[in-house]
Amino acid sequence: MSPVSTLKTFEDIDCTFPKTLQEALELMADEKTRGVPLAGGTDLMVQWESGALPMPERVINVKSIPELREISEADNEVVIGGSVTHMELRQSSAVRRAVPSLAEAAATIGGFQIQIMGTLAGSVANASPAGDLAPSLLITDGTVTLAGVRGEREVKLTEFWKGYREIDRQPDELIVRFRLPRLPEGHYESWRKLGARKAQAISKVMGSSRGRMKDGVVSCFKVALGSIAPTAVRLYDVEQWIVGQPIHDETLKEAEQRVADAVKPIGDIRSTAEYRKWVSGRLVRLFLEELAARSG
Repeated sequence: MSPVSTLKTFEDIDCTFPKTLQEALELMADEKTRGVPLAGGTDLMVQWESGALPMPERVINVKSIPELREISEADNEVVIGGSVTHMELRQSSAVRRAVPSLAEAAATIGGFQIQIMGTLAGSVANASPAGDLAPSLLITDGTVTLAGVRGEREVKLTEFWKGYREIDRQPDELIVRFRLPRLPEGHYESWRKLGARKAQAISKVMGSSRGRMKDGVVSCFKVALGSIAPTAVRLYDVEQWIVGQPIHDETLKEAEQRVADAVKPIGDIRSTAEYRKWVSGRLVRLFLEELAARSG
């Protein structure tokens, strides 16, 4: 576990600024120098200030490490460093080509100040059920790479979120990059978010889809929703059922009902469980309608 204490102010935190990834990993490997990894701090600092998380004694600020700030295209994937910001995601032509829904989702997170500071790894590590980037990551079937002094390991994003605020990361590891298969030719992505406002609001329900139609029927469909469970979820049963189906009114009604039956959301201050079930079905219906319209 990272060291925590009863510190009361940010000024009391011991903050280290490693210049290289290797330096950061060596700091993380030693319990005497290990600290909480931080890049933008847009989630963590709010939680420390509110008392939702105990304020740490030490922080390792990784935001300026060059290896974690890169976006590149290789073969049929885009590779995104963990400290790439939301603003960089929304502005990157490589991201917009490879995972357009991720760029669109990043544009809805907070205001410009949050988008300039907040990072991809920070959002993923925060593991909020309402994390707006998670559905777009899940539909790619991509991976996240974690690094420690022992080396690197790659984890499927569909297996990375273990539960509410829980991820598959060891205390001495850093999230260094994401490998996301690019949108195949002839496929389309969609992103939708329902909140009190278009941006700067926590989602009631949001989601992303990736699909293709061929010869009048759905040949591929992937869909993930957030804010309906302890983690964002892929709707595998619905994905499998819709393949081979034409998109018409009866199919859309059936898809909507299957989604509503599949999700088990909770009610909270932002929405009721019943409303989230209804909206989940409607979102997937909209995704399918958009797929049909764009494929026509």
